[in-house]
Amino acid sequence: MKEFGGKAVREKAFETEFKDNRYTHYLLKVNGKPSSTACLFVHKNQGRIESVATIEKNRGKGLIGFVLHHIQKEAQMMQLEKLWVHPINEQVEKVYSRYAFATIHILQSGHAFLDGKSIKGIHE
Repeated sequence: MKEFGGKAVREKAFETEFKDNRYTHYLLKVNGKPSSTACLFVHKNQGRIESVATIEKNRGKGLIGFVLHHIQKEAQMMQLEKLWVHPINEQVEKVYSRYAFATIHILQSGHAFLDGKSIKGIHE
């Protein structure tokens, strides 16, 4: 998925993540084909859902909800004290809110190119 930096970036990340037992990866298939994915990272008694995505042609169908509910159930069985998500924007935050996640704080972040050209613009 291009949102994750493409194949090369994810392959490199998976090399590290698959060796670390704190990560559990989930894949939802539709008609036998990969559709949605997410990852649960657990540290001590807390978990964080990461790398949540649905392939473009299947977006907007609520499929990621099946993955999120599954992870929520597993977090309960693991007796995690907290299960966190870090939405990248308001649209994604609204998606999580449909699945019983509540916003407790909004972090303000910036980027070196926030007021200037984007990385793509610099390369052009």
